[in-house]
Amino acid sequence: MPLCDVCGKDNRASARFCWNCAASLPKLRPNESDRQWLANTLTSGPIASSITEDTALLRLRDLPAAGVGPQENPMEEQTPEAPRLFAGRYQLPADAVPGPITVVDTAPWRRCWACGSTANEAGESYCIDCGAALEQRSYLARLFADDSPDDRALPVNLPDEAARTLLPELIDQVTDNGQSLVVLNDSGRGPIIPPLDETLALGVGAALARLLAALHAEGRILGRITPVNLEALAAGKTRLRGVSGMPRMAEDGRDAAVRADLADLAELLEQLTETPRTTQRLNEDEAATAVSADSDSLPTVLRELRTGAISSATDLAGRLQAIVDERTRPLALRQIVGAHTDTGVVRDHNEDSYLTLSLGLDNDNQRQGWGIYIVSDGMGGHAAGEVASSLAIRGAAELLISAYLTRAIAHDAAYDEVEARTLVRQALLQANEAIIAEARAQGNDMGATMTMALISGDRALIGNVGDSRTYLYREGKLRRISKDHSLVMRLVELGQIADDDIYTHPQRNAVLRSLGDKSNVEVDIFAERLRPGDALLLCTDGQWEMTRDPEMERILAREANPQARCEALVSAANQAGGEDNISVVLIHFA
Repeated sequence: MPLCDVCGKDNRASARFCWNCAASLPKLRPNESDRQWLANTLTSGPIASSITEDTALLRLRDLPAAGVGPQENPMEEQTPEAPRLFAGRYQLPADAVPGPITVVDTAPWRRCWACGSTANEAGESYCIDCGAALEQRSYLARLFADDSPDDRALPVNLPDEAARTLLPELIDQVTDNGQSLVVLNDSGRGPIIPPLDETLALGVGAALARLLAALHAEGRILGRITPVNLEALAAGKTRLRGVSGMPRMAEDGRDAAVRADLADLAELLEQLTETPRTTQRLNEDEAATAVSADSDSLPTVLRELRTGAISSATDLAGRLQAIVDERTRPLALRQIVGAHTDTGVVRDHNEDSYLTLSLGLDNDNQRQGWGIYIVSDGMGGHAAGEVASSLAIRGAAELLISAYLTRAIAHDAAYDEVEARTLVRQALLQANEAIIAEARAQGNDMGATMTMALISGDRALIGNVGDSRTYLYREGKLRRISKDHSLVMRLVELGQIADDDIYTHPQRNAVLRSLGDKSNVEVDIFAERLRPGDALLLCTDGQWEMTRDPEMERILAREANPQARCEALVSAANQAGGEDNISVVLIHFA
């Protein structure tokens, strides 16, 4: 029974590794007399009759020749060199050289791998704080050579706290015989996988640019990194998964080193967003338009880096962060709301519905504001149209309140237009499903049109299905944002009728798209950036068909109070004939 040289435990005869400590077991080697006896036994006597010559030769071949050591017999398995113990704790590979390595913590009780506790005593099997098993574990580390005094330690004492959080989390830093070993924590998170949303990538780039600025101030560089070197944290943040030496700059090559670091970061941003380098042929007007439209985009920043317009990590960090803030930090605007609805002159009941919900938060003199505004025109006749519009508004509002507003008021929540667009679309689809379900239950063909605005500060997302409209009123001019899903609007787009014919065409009430018509209804989403003094006007067709855009402009210019404006608009629609129900919501921004 082989005995383990490490722990002294008995093992079964065929074992190659100790059952108790997993150490390699020594191989048993027969002496020359044992070898000769076994050879004679296998090739002669009664046993030989059941053993072929080939089998005997194979068995003999596996036996080591007498006096021949592992180095002398090329067929013999080499005994691995013993691992190296660094600073009496960390087991290094025997062939470890300066650079990234994997080490084993042979004293895991000193720091719990799960909770980081250092309160355990020697020999503890389980952490006294979290109960995790304190077993030997492998960690990523970096060994620094004894002949590189400038690189014996990572620059963990950077003055910029935000930059320090981007460095890998250090578990320990020890020295032994003039060498340094930095042990890193393994978070268990995987690397960032491109492509990232551009805004998210810009945030990652801004954080890394701040790290570059901090390193450059200490006379060090980061060097080339790829998405594999980054791990994703919560809230769009990131951290380096591994480390380079972060070497010091040569005094006579500082400018070149900074440019190289910036170029490497630009290449990383291209990889994170999978941004292609393309060549375009533009005339002067197209070029001016492109520059104006893309002034706050990643391609523009990359171009400025390559041309030297951005020449320092500090400037790059500021540029990227400004774009991120512009996209994710809406400007707070006060919302003053007016709303009014009326049955009209011709109809005997009102199938329209509207909802206004404004939410304000002021904390530490920092004001924020959100709003949900919806106008819906029901279809289907008495006891159906008004039910449809009510179901539509309630279904859409329920989703937006629970899925958007509750998260929007969270501390330091950032505006995400992609997420907001998705929620507006989902809200309209939920409204659609609510109408479809009720129509099936009631056995009728109820439906509704809807236009809505989701407001976050100075950002507005407009959702639309049908021919209810949303306008932007700015500097005395009314501009329609939404697009009518009607037959007459389609005829205008095809050039078959003029825009003014919309109001008099015999089929002006024919809607091509509405809620409740089919489950996969197509939703239009429009985005607008608001300014102080702007107003959003949402209304059903009973308003815009009767008063038309020029008349509505005059009314809005004449009245100042949003509620007075709404009442004046409805009154004008009734005076013009009031052929349909009329609903209008006006939000003034200040």
